Amino acid sequence: MKGIDTARLAALGAAAVLGAAAAVAVALTAPPPSADVSRGTEDAFVSGLHAREIPPRGKPLRWTRGRAVVAFRNLPPGPATIEVQVRGQRSPVVVSADGVVLGTLEGGRPESFDVPEGPHPVREVELGSDGFQAGDGRHLGAQLERVSIRVPRGGPTPGLIVLFLGPALAVAGMALLAGCRAWVAAIAGVAVTTVQGVVLWPSGVVYSPYAARLAVVLCVAALVSGAWGAFWRKRAAAGPWAFVGLLAAAIVQVVVGASPLMVVSDAVFHANNLARVAAGDLFLTSMTQHATPFRFPYGVSFYVMLVPLLRSGIDPIVLVRWGAALAGVAGAAGLFALLAPRGPAWAALAVVLLQLLPTTIDVLSFGNLSNAFAQGLTVLFFAWWAGGARGSWVLGALLLALAATAHLSAFIVLAVLCPWLAWAQWPELRRDRTRATALVVGLGLAGAYFASFAPMVSAQLGRLGEGGGPMGAGFVASIVRQAMSVAGQWGLPIVVLALLGLPRPSRDRLDRDLLAWWGAGGVLLLLALATPLDVRWVYALGGAAATAAAAGTAWLWRRGRGGCTVALALLAAQAALAARAAAVAVWERYR
Repeated sequence: MKGIDTARLAALGAAAVLGAAAAVAVALTAPPPSADVSRGTEDAFVSGLHAREIPPRGKPLRWTRGRAVVAFRNLPPGPATIEVQVRGQRSPVVVSADGVVLGTLEGGRPESFDVPEGPHPVREVELGSDGFQAGDGRHLGAQLERVSIRVPRGGPTPGLIVLFLGPALAVAGMALLAGCRAWVAAIAGVAVTTVQGVVLWPSGVVYSPYAARLAVVLCVAALVSGAWGAFWRKRAAAGPWAFVGLLAAAIVQVVVGASPLMVVSDAVFHANNLARVAAGDLFLTSMTQHATPFRFPYGVSFYVMLVPLLRSGIDPIVLVRWGAALAGVAGAAGLFALLAPRGPAWAALAVVLLQLLPTTIDVLSFGNLSNAFAQGLTVLFFAWWAGGARGSWVLGALLLALAATAHLSAFIVLAVLCPWLAWAQWPELRRDRTRATALVVGLGLAGAYFASFAPMVSAQLGRLGEGGGPMGAGFVASIVRQAMSVAGQWGLPIVVLALLGLPRPSRDRLDRDLLAWWGAGGVLLLLALATPLDVRWVYALGGAAATAAAAGTAWLWRRGRGGCTVALALLAAQAALAARAAAVAVWERYR
């Protein structure tokens, strides 16, 4: 026991030391902190801004309100130089630092202000103006370009060290609670701290208020993942794998997917939809992006679930982004619970590979948030169905109805998937009232909702012969486009691994259900090729692809040293693709 305790203490100590080292490295190398709209870093620093606007051509826009505050935290002591650039103002913009007026801005060129060393580093730069009333009713101050601050470079402050120590110790401690070995716990703590440093390094975001929020998010993710791992440790000795899988999902879906540094194109669209639903409009529509657009029913359950939180005062853009991200984490937990009885390592790898699909982060970046919510619940429903339909039929029907009414694409996916699931288990389903009732009630509720749009839908039926693709491309072009979608949205390493691990119908119930998922994907592919209905079937099949890829990895692993080498090479290549997708989403897209 003494040796085990020593090993655990050593793991915590290593995590603490390397966490502090990460704080030192970031503090010594990070660029000066800058709230820069062109780089998408303003949300980490600034309060008092209207929603971001992304014009079809030109630079992104962020209007200030009458008062905007740019906050800095944990800056090293010393004199500072503040650079401010705004444009579009109709009245002078007064610039102040910690309540002391520095000057006013009249034109659109940057202005610099020197602040002598004081009792504490600069904490707030305020931009104030009388502003003007826009035609849409908003009160506008000025278009923010950037606010930067330069201070003498120095080591991390105690507060900054705490922000890195907390997550490192939380992750390492929860890993031990979940049953991980000491060295695995230490590596987990260091890995999360490394992610934290990478996220906070650009544009000196480490000196923004977001640095503290990120530390809290990482600690909460560690606590939840540790509790999840402790549960599975007692139930199936699968604690370490459960911990790793859920923590990976939280990092990708929440830390990256809900990061304020990631500019999301349709976040304002979803926030407006949420406001409409909160006001009582439950029958939303939208326009397609076809060469000749048409209006279609959109879906409502994503917003209905968020209305109570909206009324509590939470920012609607934050709500829709976090709602989609947390649905992805819930889907990952459901996938692990489904696969763990067959093998916890396989289950954890499937969860991790699902996060490594480029489409996982791309969907959140592009702003398909209601579809991401629907995908998370679809995976949960599949896990409920294939995992023994635990609980009453009410749970299955609720998951199915919520997923199907979140987005029209999800309804079409589930309308195809459910018959395949029923066919795969037909002899048993006739005696299984739980699953049968869930199917009938869940699809019935979703069908009743979308039936209210029947006149709108029927008016577009004549367009089904236009061919596949959002721009009405020809059949051959559609085949090429779909093949490129698979390669781009999954990654070729996943495609290879998934082909090696496709389920076999002769094995067991789970494989039959997984084959039904693939069969539904085949039908959706044919629809995408032959009609204008593009329901993102590649994204919808992501869970099945990740599961098959995990099985393919296991198959290679059993082939000996050569197979292990190939498997590791493919996994490394997939991780590189996912890292690139995350980097583009967080630091490049929509800039």
